Amino acid sequence: MQPRPFRLSSYVFEVTREKSRVSPLASASLVIFVLILMLSNSDASAQTRTTKQSGISPASKELGRVKEAAIESSATTSRAESERSDESVVGEARGELSTTIGQSSNWRKASETKFAYKLRSAFESFANEKEQSQFFGLGVGGDFKAQLLPALSFRAKGGAIVTSGYAQSRFGDNVGRSGFYVEEAALTLRALDSRLARAYLAGGALDQGQLGLKLLVDDQAFPGAREMFVFGSTKDARLRIWAQQTIPTSKTLSTKTVDAEVTPTFMTETAELTISPMDSLELRGFATHFAFNSLPSAVALESVIYGNTVNETGPNTAKFKYGFEGIAAGGGATVKIARGFSWTFLGNVIQNMQAPEGYRNAQYLETNMRLGLPGDIDLVPAFAMFFTEDDVAPGFYNSSVAGHNNRQGYSGGMEVFFQKQRFKVRAEYIDADTINFNVNQSRHQSFKIGFETFYELF
Repeated sequence: MQPRPFRLSSYVFEVTREKSRVSPLASASLVIFVLILMLSNSDASAQTRTTKQSGISPASKELGRVKEAAIESSATTSRAESERSDESVVGEARGELSTTIGQSSNWRKASETKFAYKLRSAFESFANEKEQSQFFGLGVGGDFKAQLLPALSFRAKGGAIVTSGYAQSRFGDNVGRSGFYVEEAALTLRALDSRLARAYLAGGALDQGQLGLKLLVDDQAFPGAREMFVFGSTKDARLRIWAQQTIPTSKTLSTKTVDAEVTPTFMTETAELTISPMDSLELRGFATHFAFNSLPSAVALESVIYGNTVNETGPNTAKFKYGFEGIAAGGGATVKIARGFSWTFLGNVIQNMQAPEGYRNAQYLETNMRLGLPGDIDLVPAFAMFFTEDDVAPGFYNSSVAGHNNRQGYSGGMEVFFQKQRFKVRAEYIDADTINFNVNQSRHQSFKIGFETFYELF
């Protein structure tokens, strides 16, 4: 409530009128009292004006400080939990966790549920001897996690994209498409949780990007089950042993089976070791056994145009000449050379043991650097080389960016991370030629430039 203005004239009038009945000592005391009242009233008025100008009362300021402290404590707890967890933090699929959670006191509805989102746009151009396409796309991605029970959680990642452009393609593989996509949607049960070992069981649409083998299978979701054992801490040394039993599908989760064909399967078993002998060095190595079984004729028929060897080309009789079972091994190293400067090298090799020499090998090598610039800007140039023979993997499932099978080439890219503004810009060029002559394949080149925000917690 605004203090009542002080009116000195009323006090003087009263003192003057009653002068004959007031002693000198009482008059002096009254004058001193009036002066004290004036000073206190002026202080209160000044404080009131300051409060009005700021629009925030002292009580509101104190309440705001309490809320900020509570939010910071919650964020610190969340970060600590993520360091102990074997799962990526919600919205940190690419290491881009939002730092804006302190801007709102209700950044999440409950401690068990989190949702993060990001926006993206890109222009892409592709061309070979007989095909070409140019299209522009806008999309939104989401990352959702709900802790249903203390040991049971649900995780879903996906999004939607709208594209527009021009395409002249025989097969439609490099044509932009609008619609929804799913990266992962699975339930995970933490069956064992101790300081030295943890065990997880997962089921649903599982992200195959966790294999890190784009020449074997692209980043897409296969329905199935996964079992994982993790030994050691998540910081200094960690050993992961995991296996999965999945059904290989297209990006629309279709198996492509016809009539009474057996449901196809894709099985993998992986051992992965990550160690950090010092703060400036991280080393990673892995080995994977894989096997595709009972692949449908529709997959074999479509894979002909991607470099695979097929016995027949009928819609219901097409069959791969060789099976697909083999091993993959790889690793990498990240060295922090100086503050704001690090170097990463990674690579892998794949061999299909059911195909003969000259048809079964693939290699992928990549190097990149992270350069910290003034203004919290990170520059990340990258260069990669790849080589994949005809029958390393079913062409229907592996990376279209590298041209599937029967390809050798290189790619160069540049990413610029604007950390304060929370977005990145990426440009990439790919040149892939054929290894052996194939009437359905020729040298292809593609260029892509895009914009993407970091994940923000909703």
